[in-house]
Amino acid sequence: MGASQSEPAQAPVNKQDLVARIKARLATFDPKVAKELGGVFLFNIIKGTSVHSWTLDLNNAQVYEGEPEEDPDTTFTLNEHYFKQMVLGKEDARTIMQAGRCSVTGDIMRAMKLEPYIKLE
Repeated sequence: MGASQSEPAQAPVNKQDLVARIKARLATFDPKVAKELGGVFLFNIIKGTSVHSWTLDLNNAQVYEGEPEEDPDTTFTLNEHYFKQMVLGKEDARTIMQAGRCSVTGDIMRAMKLEPYIKLE
């Protein structure tokens, strides 16, 4: 039956909703555990010619829109499609990074430990 038997259409997920869900997820973690990993992570999500930035600050157990005041420990730059794939668990974050679909600068070893904080499903 092929393509005609595709999954039911789902409402599009936007990046702001995903960031809000990551913020809610972080609230379920013990702040002491988040601070053990620590670090400030900037995500630059590209869609067309615009960039949406948000920050995951594990030093203070916070998620917020925009860039941090201080330089981040790690910066991720990727397009919206791969951001959604990564946080929704449809594609492994390491695979996305290794395939060059995501630019990572800064503390890459710490970045590899972020999955519990940013993977939603």
